Amino acid sequence: MGQRYLVLDTEHNPIAQADLISKRGEEPLHLEVLANKADRVEALGHICLIGMGDDDPAMMGDVLRSRGDRIVVQPTQRLGPEARQNLRVPVVFDSVMYPVKGGGWKGQRKFTGMDLSCGGIAFYTDLTLESSDVVEMVLPMTDSPLIVKTQVLRTLPQKEGDTRNLYAAKFVDLVEDEDFAIRKSVFSIQIDNQR
Repeated sequence: MGQRYLVLDTEHNPIAQADLISKRGEEPLHLEVLANKADRVEALGHICLIGMGDDDPAMMGDVLRSRGDRIVVQPTQRLGPEARQNLRVPVVFDSVMYPVKGGGWKGQRKFTGMDLSCGGIAFYTDLTLESSDVVEMVLPMTDSPLIVKTQVLRTLPQKEGDTRNLYAAKFVDLVEDEDFAIRKSVFSIQIDNQR
C-alpha cells in the first residue's frame, strides 16, 4: 500500500479512502479510490485530502478527471496539522481507565467513550475529574487494544437525563505506533459510519 488519504467533502464529511499511485511530491496527484467510490469523489469537484502518515500532508484540491477507480487531483491549499487532529468520529464503547496523576482514586474505573479524534477523546464516567488530571485509558477499537495516557481538558455539557460526567481529554506522550494506530482507527470508523 502506498500513501493513504482520507477523502472528505468541503464540510469535512468523510467520503472515501484513496491510495497515492503517482510519485510522492509530484503534482497533480494520481489516486486510486477504494471501495468503488470514485464517482462520488469526482462528483464533489473540490475535496479535502488528509494523509494517514505523520509526513503525509493535508490539503484541499480540485478533481481534474477520473477513469475507473482512479482520479487526478490538483492541490489548491495546504492545511495544517490541526486538520488531522480535528477529525472527530462518534464511536460509543465501554472500557476502563487507571489514574496516573490527580483524581485521588485508585484502581480500575469504567468509562464510556463518546467520540474519538486523532488528538483526543470525549468520554463519560461516574468519577469527578479535574482539568489536568492524567489517566491511562484502554482503547479497544484499534487493531490491538491500546493503553494510552490522556489529560483531562474540560467538562462538557451533559445530555439531558444523564447523571454521569462528560469530559474532553487529549492524548499525551503517544509514541509513533500508538499515534498511527489511533489515526488508522479514526479513518476506518469515519468510513464505516458513511456506509
